[in-house]
Order: sequence, then structure tokens, then C-alpha cells
Amino acid sequence: MNKIGYILSSFPVLSETFISTEIRAMERCGHEIQPIAFNHHDGQYQSYDGSLKERTIYLCDHSNALAFKALPLLKSSMFKGIKFALHQRGIPFKSLLGNALKLAYIAQKTGCTHFHAHFSQSAAATAIVAARLCGVTVSFVGHGHDIYASPQDLSLKLKSVDFAVAVCLDMAHHFNSLAPQANTSLIYCGVETDRFNNIGKQQQINDSTVTQGDLQVQDGTAPQNANTGKLLFIGRLSETKGLFTLFNALNLIDRDIRPTLDIVGDGVLRGALKQHAVELGLTAYINFLGTKQSTWLIENARCYAAMIAPFEMADSGDRDSGPVVIKEAMALKLPVITTYFMGCKEMLTLESGLRVQPKDEAGLAQIITRFYAMSPEEVDTMVENAYERVNSHYCADLQAICLSTMVEMAS
Repeated sequence: MNKIGYILSSFPVLSETFISTEIRAMERCGHEIQPIAFNHHDGQYQSYDGSLKERTIYLCDHSNALAFKALPLLKSSMFKGIKFALHQRGIPFKSLLGNALKLAYIAQKTGCTHFHAHFSQSAAATAIVAARLCGVTVSFVGHGHDIYASPQDLSLKLKSVDFAVAVCLDMAHHFNSLAPQANTSLIYCGVETDRFNNIGKQQQINDSTVTQGDLQVQDGTAPQNANTGKLLFIGRLSETKGLFTLFNALNLIDRDIRPTLDIVGDGVLRGALKQHAVELGLTAYINFLGTKQSTWLIENARCYAAMIAPFEMADSGDRDSGPVVIKEAMALKLPVITTYFMGCKEMLTLESGLRVQPKDEAGLAQIITRFYAMSPEEVDTMVENAYERVNSHYCADLQAICLSTMVEMAS
């Protein structure tokens, strides 16, 4: 089994749970993983990522002198790395080469035989050059803004890695259009379904009665479409999440049947969203709860009627390609209302969730109303279908087997 160096811009990051989830799954496949990040992340991170943080190597902690130590270790493939560094335009040549030399030295000293970069910008560029300098294989995975809003030398990178990973079908098609000869693999961001299921079951054992709005729920099982149940949104407060569309849709629903919305997360649009809620007269219906650990969703999912995630494309072209939060909701048997957009449209089927076209305020209002009119039996069938689908298609261990196979084939 290869020892894989995970190349990251900063780590760990609260919202990037897909990275640590993948690392743990790859370790269960038998790989040894060495996280390597350019910088420490100043913000919050998931508490269960603490052990990964402790063994992460940070390039910023090492002086430039480390780059010179790599010179005696260079392989003949280094010329491919230098050629890439000269042709790319995303990073100044000197800076790119310096960090790549540091990374190459660390790889040699820690025994890494493959580099896997998350996000296709500086992490991928540095991994490509370093891999060629020290003679190891390399791959990168694209996500959202790095592919669509601010891509850097994407076609060149696709041609320069041993393989690239797309996290949804639309991205795979995009990669193939940019570089038809590149080795592109479709590997989804997975969910640790066992962790979600086990904690969820334990909560049910611990609690015999749960309050959902004004309802008393017996035996730890909440009615999934109770008319007084709240909607839940979780994510960064950014343009790609469709929250302005959601607020406008709620405003179209008659007050007598309008649901309350809890928003978990923070971001640049928090102030603008609060102001928009005021302007629409929705402050009594919308609660901003701030950021939460991922365990919060596991512990509180049954207190909500549904997860709502009206993703859409930002004006800049930025987009969410395969939001993990939807898969987490599916694993927790929490109904999902989302859009026919990027990865969302392939995660759910007509039998396992409710979807509407992006930026369709009227359509979103109608589908929310339709959800609350569904019978308990219809909702139960939908969430069971979603549960089966996330376990059969999006389990982290299944996706790690695919990635592990690609790494081994590249070696």
C-alpha cells in the first residue's frame, strides 16, 4: 500500500469535513496518510479532527533552507516538474519551486509515495511539481470555486497529473472537455454512515421523549413531516447556497402554513441575509444559529421536519458540486428538499427526495408546501429510499476503495 501525502492549503477547516472523512476511510483501506498543509487554519475545525491536526506537517513552519536539502534527492523526472512550473500561470515560478522543493524533501523523509491534493489551485500545482522532483505519483480532486469561479491552469494540471478526481458527473464531463486525454475518475465525497447511524441510535436510546416545536415525540422518533416542524439549512452563508431565493420562497407561502427556518452556519452574507429577512417581514420565521460542529446535526436532526438546500450558481460561476450535508441528512433519515443542480440532481431520485429548478422562488414555495402536505407514510418511504441510496452510493469506505484503486494503479 502507498503512503499518501495529502496536500492541503490549510487544515483542518470546519466546513471541509470531506477531507478528514476521506483520510480516515483511506486509512481503513490500509494506506498510511501524512497530511501536509501550507498554513495553519485560524478558524474553527471539527473536534474529532484534532488527532489529524496534531500529525499534520505545515510548510509554513519550515524555513526556506529546507528547500536546499531536497536538491540531492531530485530524480530525473524533475524536468517535467520544472517544465510545468514554467508553463503554469497561477503562482510565481520562484514561490512554486521553493514550496515544491520543501514538499519533496518532506515526502522523501516521511516515505510518501503518492501526493493527493484537495482543490485544484496552489495545492495541486505544488503537488505536481514536487511529485516530479522526487519521483512519486500525484493526483488532485476538484470541488467548486477552484474549478468554476477561479480556475488556475486547469487544463494543464489535468494533463500533468497521474489522475484527477471529479466529485460529480457534471465536473467529470467538464474535465473531459478540457483535457480529453487526461485520466479522470468520478469519486464522490463520502459520508461516514456508521458514525452517523451509531450516534443517532445512541441518542434514541438516551432520550425517550423529544420536543419538536409544540409536539411531544415518544420513543425518540420524530414525525418527519409534522406540520409544526422546522426546516433546517446548514452551510456557509454564501451566494451558492440559494438563501435569498429561499427567503423569497418562504415569503410566498401563506402565513398560516409558513414553516420556520433554522440556519446553521456563517459567512460573508450573514448581514445581508438578516437585512433581507427584515425587509420581507420574516424575522419571526428565520433563526440564525451560527456555526455548529457536525455532531450537532446528528444530535438534532430528528427535531426538524426536513433539510432544505436550494443550491444554485453564483454570478461569479461559483457553485457547490457535491454538498456533503445532503448525504449526511440522507444518512440520518432526514427528508431533503434541494434543487436540480450539479451533484444534488444525482444524489437524490424522484423516490428519495424533493427537488426544484435552481433560483425558482415560486417552484420552491410550491415544493415546500407539497412536502408539508405529504402523509407520514409517503415521507417514511422517501427517507428510507434516501437512506438506502446513501449507503449504497455515498458511503465513505466505498468511495475510498475507488480512490485507493486509482492510487495503486498509478504507482
